Amino acid sequence: MTAVPEPQDRGAFMSINASVQQIAGGIAAWVAGLIVLQSNNNSPLKHYDILGYVVIGTMFITVVLMYFLNRYVQVKVSKSIKPIVKEEIQLAG
Repeated sequence: MTAVPEPQDRGAFMSINASVQQIAGGIAAWVAGLIVLQSNNNSPLKHYDILGYVVIGTMFITVVLMYFLNRYVQVKVSKSIKPIVKEEIQLAG
Protein backbone atom coordinates (compact mmCIF):
# COMPACT_ATOMS: atom_id res chain seq x y z
CA MET A 1 0.00 0.00 0.00
CA THR A 2 2.82 2.45 0.67
CA ALA A 3 4.03 2.12 -2.93
CA VAL A 4 0.97 4.01 -4.17
CA PRO A 5 1.83 7.55 -2.96
CA GLU A 6 4.99 9.39 -3.84
CA PRO A 7 7.72 9.11 -1.17
CA GLN A 8 7.20 12.68 0.05
CA ASP A 9 3.46 11.99 0.57
CA ARG A 10 3.75 8.67 2.43
CA GLY A 11 3.41 10.12 5.94
CA ALA A 12 0.17 11.89 5.07
CA PHE A 13 -1.03 8.79 3.24
CA MET A 14 -0.39 6.56 6.25
CA SER A 15 -2.29 8.97 8.52
CA ILE A 16 -5.29 9.08 6.21
CA ASN A 17 -5.08 5.30 5.75
CA ALA A 18 -5.25 4.75 9.53
CA SER A 19 -8.20 7.13 9.81
CA VAL A 20 -10.09 5.35 7.05
CA GLN A 21 -9.44 1.99 8.75
CA GLN A 22 -10.86 3.29 12.02
CA ILE A 23 -13.94 4.75 10.32
CA ALA A 24 -14.47 1.51 8.37
CA GLY A 25 -14.30 -0.51 11.60
CA GLY A 26 -16.92 1.73 13.19
CA ILE A 27 -19.22 1.54 10.17
CA ALA A 28 -18.82 -2.25 10.04
CA ALA A 29 -19.80 -2.57 13.70
CA TRP A 30 -22.80 -0.30 13.15
CA VAL A 31 -23.99 -2.26 10.08
CA ALA A 32 -23.52 -5.54 11.95
CA GLY A 33 -25.67 -4.12 14.74
CA LEU A 34 -28.38 -3.31 12.24
CA ILE A 35 -28.31 -6.82 10.75
CA VAL A 36 -28.11 -8.97 13.90
CA LEU A 37 -31.18 -8.75 16.15
CA GLN A 38 -32.22 -10.18 19.50
CA SER A 39 -35.90 -10.01 20.51
CA ASN A 40 -35.15 -10.03 24.25
CA ASN A 41 -32.29 -10.87 26.59
CA ASN A 42 -33.09 -14.62 26.61
CA SER A 43 -33.73 -15.13 22.88
CA PRO A 44 -31.11 -16.28 20.37
CA LEU A 45 -29.51 -13.92 17.89
CA LYS A 46 -31.34 -13.58 14.56
CA HIS A 47 -29.87 -12.98 11.10
CA TYR A 48 -26.35 -13.94 12.17
CA ASP A 49 -26.07 -16.00 8.96
CA ILE A 50 -26.87 -12.92 6.88
CA LEU A 51 -24.03 -11.09 8.60
CA GLY A 52 -21.71 -13.93 7.57
CA TYR A 53 -22.81 -13.57 3.93
CA VAL A 54 -22.22 -9.81 4.09
CA VAL A 55 -18.71 -10.42 5.46
CA ILE A 56 -17.95 -12.98 2.73
CA GLY A 57 -19.18 -10.59 0.05
CA THR A 58 -17.13 -7.74 1.47
CA MET A 59 -14.03 -9.93 1.58
CA PHE A 60 -14.55 -10.94 -2.06
CA ILE A 61 -14.89 -7.30 -3.13
CA THR A 62 -11.72 -6.48 -1.17
CA VAL A 63 -9.76 -9.23 -2.92
CA VAL A 64 -10.87 -7.95 -6.34
CA LEU A 65 -9.98 -4.35 -5.45
CA MET A 66 -6.58 -5.42 -4.10
CA TYR A 67 -5.89 -7.30 -7.35
CA PHE A 68 -6.42 -4.12 -9.36
CA LEU A 69 -4.44 -2.03 -6.88
CA ASN A 70 -1.55 -4.51 -7.07
CA ARG A 71 -1.56 -4.29 -10.87
CA TYR A 72 -1.52 -0.49 -10.65
CA VAL A 73 1.45 -0.53 -8.26
CA GLN A 74 3.38 -3.02 -10.41
CA VAL A 75 2.93 -0.82 -13.49
CA LYS A 76 3.93 2.29 -11.54
CA VAL A 77 7.04 0.63 -10.10
CA SER A 78 8.09 -0.86 -13.45
CA LYS A 79 7.85 2.57 -15.11
CA SER A 80 10.01 4.15 -12.43
CA ILE A 81 12.65 1.38 -12.57
CA LYS A 82 13.19 1.27 -16.35
CA PRO A 83 14.76 4.76 -16.70
CA ILE A 84 17.18 4.01 -13.85
CA VAL A 85 18.34 0.82 -15.56
CA LYS A 86 18.87 2.64 -18.87
CA GLU A 87 20.94 5.34 -17.16
CA GLU A 88 23.15 2.72 -15.47
CA ILE A 89 23.71 0.94 -18.79
CA GLN A 90 24.67 4.23 -20.51
CA LEU A 91 27.06 5.11 -17.70
CA ALA A 92 28.69 1.67 -17.85
CA GLY A 93 29.04 1.73 -21.65
